[in-house]
Formats: sequence, structure tokens, C-alpha cells
Amino acid sequence: MCEACASHLKPAATKAGRSKIWDLSDGWHCSIVGTCLSLRDLRALGRKLGLEPKSGFPVDYQLHGHFVGHAATRNKTSKFLNSLLDRKHASAIRRLAKASSPDDLTRAWEEALEAGDIPGPFWALMSHPDTPARLAERMFADVHMLSHLVGASNRADIRRLNLLEEELAEAREDRDRERRHHAERMAEKSRIIEDLEERAAENLGGALKPVRVADLATSETSASEANALQGENKTLRAQLDQRDREIEHLKEMIEGLHDEAAEVEHALNTMHAPANDLGMNGDAAPNLAGRCILYVGGRPQSVNRYRQLLQNWNAELLHHDGGQEKSIHELASAIARADTVVFPCDCVSHDAVCNVKKLCRQLMKTYVPLRTSGLAPLVAALHAQNNQAGTLPDERPVEHFGMN
Repeated sequence: MCEACASHLKPAATKAGRSKIWDLSDGWHCSIVGTCLSLRDLRALGRKLGLEPKSGFPVDYQLHGHFVGHAATRNKTSKFLNSLLDRKHASAIRRLAKASSPDDLTRAWEEALEAGDIPGPFWALMSHPDTPARLAERMFADVHMLSHLVGASNRADIRRLNLLEEELAEAREDRDRERRHHAERMAEKSRIIEDLEERAAENLGGALKPVRVADLATSETSASEANALQGENKTLRAQLDQRDREIEHLKEMIEGLHDEAAEVEHALNTMHAPANDLGMNGDAAPNLAGRCILYVGGRPQSVNRYRQLLQNWNAELLHHDGGQEKSIHELASAIARADTVVFPCDCVSHDAVCNVKKLCRQLMKTYVPLRTSGLAPLVAALHAQNNQAGTLPDERPVEHFGMN
């Protein structure tokens, strides 16, 4: 928490209209600025106000502290800040404007927490004229604890990755050790079989050599031992194959985690691309001009991360699980709202894909099949859509990519 969070909490001003940011408690400004605005938003506002960060100190921290410090009083900076918050979260403000009773406002906040949609409802309710002080304090506490949980989750993912890498190394050592042991057993069995074949050839091919009963008994005993060794050999081969499959599975899991980490890092670098005016370099993130993207299928735990990414790209993300929990009949209304529909080919049902294609053709909407449910295919598809969007969304030609 920055220094501004340590200030004494005071109740929000009661007024007929929506509260301005300088009307709110001093201790809430840090949480509002950090949650409701992205680093990209703060950098753009910093350039607009002509801010010059000090060298040798984190630029984002300086911007955050500057805006939090000026949010407590009515001034040029706080007016720009309030205007940016209202403009960025206009849809949430309109949606919650009709709520007036404490129960309705509390229910709206609980639904936002459940859906993982925090920034818009947080500002809309904090600035709502009918939000009671008790609910505002609860919202502040919820957001404060969420920041700790996100940090702890990231650390847990890193520990899990390290643990899997250690398990993979141990599995490889066990595999190599078993392979050496198996090779030694195979060599020993090969020598036994060769010896048995030589003795059998001597008994069967020596026409002038008498065959003794003792030799036949010995040959029969050796043959039984050979059969037993061959059965054991098959068992060892099966165990070794099973271990190889387990190792390959662990290897695929590790590679998948590495790929996902790289995708997340690339997407975060893109969505928080610093501006040159602030002394940092990077590619500018795309502006999707308020478009609505419908994501069908995929992994539910990744949806909130994708939604945050699209919010930073000035777009809205809708999600339908493809019929696992939500009704497949809800697809029509969701597609009608969307400008573009995307679905990962490896994580969506066949029925959902058929319904998406059928409804998109009927409603003249664009659909884009994604190769996998990872972040990289989604980012690539959005970049391609953004580059092709030379006209307004309702004027663009309908294009269907990928599968027919």
C-alpha cells in the first residue's frame, strides 16, 4: 500500500449527484487509482499533464503516487482523473445508476466479485450517491485483500513450476537407472538363450553323438527357465513403457507451463506498453475502439485474465462456456451483442461450434477459430482483427476464418 493509503478514513460526501474522487475518503484513493485505471491509462494522463518522472526511480510508482496524492483535493489533476474514470467505466456507471437501496448496491458488488469484474463496478459504486459508508468500507477491504491474493497466487504458480521441474528431473534419473538395469538383464537373458540354442543344436544335430537322458532333463529345465525369463522381460518392458509415458506427460506439462508463462509475459508487456515520453520503450497496445468480443468455450479460470486484457485494449469480453453450465440457447443473444466471436478448437464442444457457425451466418457476424485455448492465439487473432478493421464495426464485411 502506498503512503496515501495510511491516511485516516473519512466518510464520503453525501450529495444529490455522483461523488467526485476528491469527495471520497483519502484512504480510498490508492485503491481506486490502482484498481480502476491501468498503468497505460496513467502514462497517457501523465503525458497529457506534462509530467516528467525522475530518472533512476520506477516510473509507474511515481505516476501512481502523483495521482493518488492529488486526488484528495479539487484541482486540475483530480478533475482529469475523475473524467478519465467516468469515461473508462461509463457502462458500469449506467448499469448501476438505477440501484438505490443498500441491498441492491450490496448485491451488485457481490455479483461483481463473483464474476471477477472489479474495476468498473468498484468505481461506479464508490462514486454512487446512495452507497452507504459501511458498503464502501467493505468494498475497499475486499479489493485490498484481492491484491494480496493475486500476489500469493503468482508465487504459488512459480513454486508449482519449480516442483514439477524437480519431479521431471527425478523421473528422468529413475528412467535412466531402469534402462541400465533392463539392458543388463537383457544381456544376461541373451547369453542364456544362446547357450540353450547351442545345447539344443548339439542334441538335435549330432547324429553320431548319443543323447543322454540327463542332458535332455537339463535342456528341459533350461527351457523352462528361459520361458520364465522371457515373461519377466515382457513385464519389465511394459513397466518401462509406462514410465516413459509418465515422463512424457510431465514434460508436456512443463512445456505447457513455460509456454503459458511466456504468453502471459508477452501479453502483459503489450497491454502495459510504456510511452517514450516517460523514458521507456515498447510497442503500443492496440485500440479495439470499444468492440465487443464473445469467447465461447476455453478454460473458465482464464476468462478473467482475458477480460482484463481486453479492457486495457478498450474492448469488452463476453464469455459462454459452450453449454457446460450455461444453456446453449443463450448463445444467440450473446452473439447478437458481439462484434466478433472466437472459440478455441481444442477446448469447446462440437455442438457449440456448430451453433456458433450457424448463428454467426444468420446474424452476419465474424467468427474466428483459435488453434488452442492459450493466450497467444487470442492475442494474435485480436491483432489481426484490429489491423483489418479499416471501417466501423457495423460497416465491416463479414469474414469467416479457419474451419468450414
